Amino acid sequence: MLRFRIVHALLLIGVFLSFSSGALLANTLPSIHVPIRNSSPKTEAQRLSRASWAHAVVVTLANDFTNRRAAKRPTLVYVEQDATGLDIAFNVIQKSRVVASTRSNGPGVFGDDYVLVALEPQGVEGFSYQFVANARGARFQTSSENSAYTPHWTAAGRRTKTGYFVTMHIPFAIIRSNGSHVWKAQFERFSVRSNSIDVWSYDRNATNPADPLYSGKLYGVEAAVAARRTSAARPAARFQPYLLGIARSTASGGATSQVGLDMAVPITPTASFVGSFHPDYSNVEIDQQTISPTAFPRQYQEVRPFFTQLDNAFNDTAGCAACPQTLYTPGIPTFRQGYGVEGTQGPVTFAGFDAVGTQRTDIADAVDVTRTTKRWSGQVDLQRVAVNSPNFLDTTSSINGGYSSTRGHWLVYGNYARENGTFVSDPSQARYGELGAALQTATTEFLVARQFVGAQFNPIDGYEAQSDIGGYFALGQQIFHFSKKSPLLDIFLFGTAARFWNHNALPAQSNASYQINIDWKNLWSVHLFQQSQFVLASNGEYLPFTVGNGVDVGYNLNSNFAKSLMFADGPYYHGHASAWQFSDTVPVRKKISLSINMYENSYQSSEVSEPSFNEWLNDASLNWQFSRDASLSLGARRINGINLPTYYAAPNFAPMFADNLSAAFHYLHGHNEFYLVYGDPNAFTTTPAVFFKWIFYAGAGKGT
Repeated sequence: MLRFRIVHALLLIGVFLSFSSGALLANTLPSIHVPIRNSSPKTEAQRLSRASWAHAVVVTLANDFTNRRAAKRPTLVYVEQDATGLDIAFNVIQKSRVVASTRSNGPGVFGDDYVLVALEPQGVEGFSYQFVANARGARFQTSSENSAYTPHWTAAGRRTKTGYFVTMHIPFAIIRSNGSHVWKAQFERFSVRSNSIDVWSYDRNATNPADPLYSGKLYGVEAAVAARRTSAARPAARFQPYLLGIARSTASGGATSQVGLDMAVPITPTASFVGSFHPDYSNVEIDQQTISPTAFPRQYQEVRPFFTQLDNAFNDTAGCAACPQTLYTPGIPTFRQGYGVEGTQGPVTFAGFDAVGTQRTDIADAVDVTRTTKRWSGQVDLQRVAVNSPNFLDTTSSINGGYSSTRGHWLVYGNYARENGTFVSDPSQARYGELGAALQTATTEFLVARQFVGAQFNPIDGYEAQSDIGGYFALGQQIFHFSKKSPLLDIFLFGTAARFWNHNALPAQSNASYQINIDWKNLWSVHLFQQSQFVLASNGEYLPFTVGNGVDVGYNLNSNFAKSLMFADGPYYHGHASAWQFSDTVPVRKKISLSINMYENSYQSSEVSEPSFNEWLNDASLNWQFSRDASLSLGARRINGINLPTYYAAPNFAPMFADNLSAAFHYLHGHNEFYLVYGDPNAFTTTPAVFFKWIFYAGAGKGT
């Protein structure tokens, strides 16, 4: 109780400090008119020459968004456009060593020092885009239109005596602007050493650096081509045929091959018809094997193009406290063909699809309406998911909504869902509902919610961690940033509390957790955590599933070469469990890095009839980044021991042992993408199989 009161007091102090701080306040958000130049630099050397940017408009990243103060060394950004796209250059002044370990394009650039451009062509409504690059010119991008957004654009980078210089060319053809010539924009620069983000447009009411409500504006975008064509014309279609070949022994299933097609055909400037024929579910793109001391089922990442194009509108909520997903597409099995429509129109985002399989059809529709002003934001989301088969029917309908004050930092929200179908015998127990309120700033968050999930609420195409619960949830977190002269970088406080009962008024779940993260400017971090968690298990017992009292010591955690050692323990199931985890990534050669991970779970049972056991997962991988377009990974993994019990299934105390060798080569350039993989990344053990996948992108690029 004393520990809770101390953490609660610190969080309240944090709220007071965050609202009383003398943060910078932008009376008016910045804007620029983007100048036009006749031609872009032809070579990378020309792009990286500052003389090539003599006629660009220059803006300054003068605000440290993370620490809420003026930037220590402001970054200069040069902005202009030609007939094909936006041209942007960043001149970064940096005293500390430039971190640029990533050579291949991909999300690894977020582990380096990087610069970022965020664009909202239709303002706070419509699609949003982010383009990121490090000092080597390795790049990555994200978009709300597709979670696999990977179009063709260019970036280049070089080190300078005072930091680094990065240029970007972002084609208009990869942006769905709906003909807008006034775009919301934000420019950012991130430093690994200081763990801070400097920005161009700043307002203390913003809760994140790229909040479009507080972004600046670019005027006259695409003015150079307005006379010849209008960007309101439909963007290019994408046809994505693929060939998959699998070579393996007869005992492992035999060799096979298949072909298929995914496509997205625009029907308006901001809406598309999406199709999939004989889709691939090999998931050669990902590796998700892991062991985790948790009582709840794992969630997996969706990589099938049909769903990555459509998922923008689904499962949208204004607020949520560990809420169920009424659509969880990794749970939809392989289907023969799929048809869908997705897009935006003003404040409306919509999507719908039919996935037709063998004696089964999965159908989903969603409409989201969001209206945002400088003072308030309102949101309503409607969704319906259905599964039809000869053996069962299942339909889940939901409505979510919320209202927030953008200046007052508060939010109220409500969610409701109802399931009907073959497996629902009591409609009153096939519902989910939640009411909540939150207070959020860039450094503070509080949330309280009342939630219930019926005993029969378990959508076939959804994901629910635990059914038959009802109760309360609370969360609070606060981050303190320190002065430039302090050896401390920041201290992060976090706490949650939850109490849930089942429909018989018996305890179903309780959770109380507290965490303090202390980060120093010398890159060392210490995270202290405490957790108490009880869950009603499938055998009817109310049991602890904790393994959450411990410490995590890390070094350089924001980078790609992070080191971490963690120990945790606590009461678990019918006894006690502890967990050790060690991870390290080190450079081996110029383009090669080695990653090592070692995990051990130890369970000591107090029951005579139960064994005490250990569970190990040890893996090592060698990553070779050939170029910006190609990489090779070699991995070895061993899992042995006994799996820790979970709440939702009877424990299986049978020993298991598995070795898993893997090799994966990936190449994406222009219109071609290749995967060459040994071993099934989704299988528990390696099968002697080689997967080859070739994808050709005709028309628009990947994920557009």
